[in-house]
Amino acid sequence: MFGTMTLFAFSIPLILYNVYGYVIPIVILAALYGFRWKIGMWGNTITLGAVLFSILIAFGWWEDVAYLLSTQVPPMLFIADCISIWVIFLISLLILDTATRYMSTVKVKYNEIVENVGNGIALFLLFGVLFQFTIFANGHLGMVGENPGTASPGTATNATISALQILSAGNLSGFSQTNKFDASNDFVELNLQRRQALMLNVMRAEGPIQGIQADDSLIDRVER
Repeated sequence: MFGTMTLFAFSIPLILYNVYGYVIPIVILAALYGFRWKIGMWGNTITLGAVLFSILIAFGWWEDVAYLLSTQVPPMLFIADCISIWVIFLISLLILDTATRYMSTVKVKYNEIVENVGNGIALFLLFGVLFQFTIFANGHLGMVGENPGTASPGTATNATISALQILSAGNLSGFSQTNKFDASNDFVELNLQRRQALMLNVMRAEGPIQGIQADDSLIDRVER
């Protein structure tokens, strides 16, 4: 009986981590190849550009929006980063996708072999970009708590952080001053602590809504 209970005992954080690691990539890949293959290489290449620009816009502004959101609505402190980066990304993608549809009204056709190979490559690159962004946004900035005491940085890889550090200090740096992303190299640690605090809050709260709401007293510790 005990063995049966252990076998069917589920851990919600573990399930969510598996969703991030396996289910989301499969869904993204299936959706891209299932719904966008007929778009063709030309359309998917343009979409890839729109997605990349949308991600750069989201990376550039999410911290400011999250800071404003958390200071104006303190209970949203734990989830402000995740909400901000996704909202900015989706709005930017909607605007850029709409703009590119009006600017590129002609569907360019290529040789069948070039079309099929190029379309496959474009969709694979699109999948890779979306997957990395999803892992970053849901791993480091996500609304899933981390078990207290763990030293793991979570499900997100550090490749995205390294790329942001290089780009923010290089080609995408400001004209008058350089504001390097994660210059103090504490981004992973700080977000791990945030997720651990979120997990503790959820465990102690009386309901799911109360679990994701931060204490107003924590807002004094928020830094930009």
